[in-house]
Amino acid sequence: MPSVTLPTKAFKVQYPLAIPLATGKARKFLKEQHFDIIHSHSPMFTGQLAKAYHDRRDIPMIFTYHTMIEDYTHYVPLPQRWVRRRAIQLSRYYSNLADHIITPTECVAERLRRYHVTKPITVIPTGIDIDQMDLVPTIDLRARYEIPDGVPLLVYAGRVAPEKNLPRILTAFRAVLRQEPDTHLLIVGGGPDEDALHELAEELQITHRTRWTGFVPREYLVQTLRNADIFVFSSLTETQGLVLGEAMACHIPVVAVDDDAPREMLDSGVEGLLVPDADDPFAEAVVTLIRDEPLRKAMGQRARLRAETISAYRCTERLLNVYQQILTGNAQCQVG
Repeated sequence: MPSVTLPTKAFKVQYPLAIPLATGKARKFLKEQHFDIIHSHSPMFTGQLAKAYHDRRDIPMIFTYHTMIEDYTHYVPLPQRWVRRRAIQLSRYYSNLADHIITPTECVAERLRRYHVTKPITVIPTGIDIDQMDLVPTIDLRARYEIPDGVPLLVYAGRVAPEKNLPRILTAFRAVLRQEPDTHLLIVGGGPDEDALHELAEELQITHRTRWTGFVPREYLVQTLRNADIFVFSSLTETQGLVLGEAMACHIPVVAVDDDAPREMLDSGVEGLLVPDADDPFAEAVVTLIRDEPLRKAMGQRARLRAETISAYRCTERLLNVYQQILTGNAQCQVG
């Protein structure tokens, strides 16, 4: 399906929106095919297409709720209270149209229940393709960003956007530098907050130890993660925080703000450390792992084992099980 990109000035973000059935080829394909199940991943335009196909063919529809729409209304240039209310209404309405719902974490399932979603919900994480990640060749990227060998390297990867709470990482990093002045921070990704965060880094006087990559290909992301000593994460709006699992698959321990999704991805003290959303606790956790190499390495090994539990293969097996239960009329709410 072709797409159009929202105007950046109006919506503060570049985001392509698919145009369902804009081509005769797509219409012909859906008309000719006979499916057992339709699986929707969005309540928006393609989701409405899924619902129309569901109604026309009278086949079961599954809906995976990936994004807490309510937490992203700041991108819509309309009164926020009204937009948040509409986001909740859309989430409830579309979820209750489906025959079964899948969420990546239990905290998302609980949010939908609070929205008064009544359909069965199964928790299945979005799987990580660990096999493909392992095939990516390892490359030393430190020289590219003028990061000396042997110095501690912190990496954040993801969108550079307001919902990621990145000022916390920058202000906590300033506190880290007071104790470990050779530490470097690499921000992998791009987004609408890049200019503002560059300005904040200058105000905090941490630019000499901070590097920025902008948007990078997926293979490059894996290589960057392998060069890290610690993965840092501060978002408070995640449904899963898939990049946490990707970092863990690269044997990297995590320091993250203690929120619902990170809490389901790792156990504090086992695969990483979960801390309050404040500079000093975040910085102290980072410094602890920098100074205790055996602990850091042990957490990295355990992180890899935890990531393997949500591999694409294992999660696909669980998804196929839900499909089979729906086709036999036995699907009920499941957790895990």
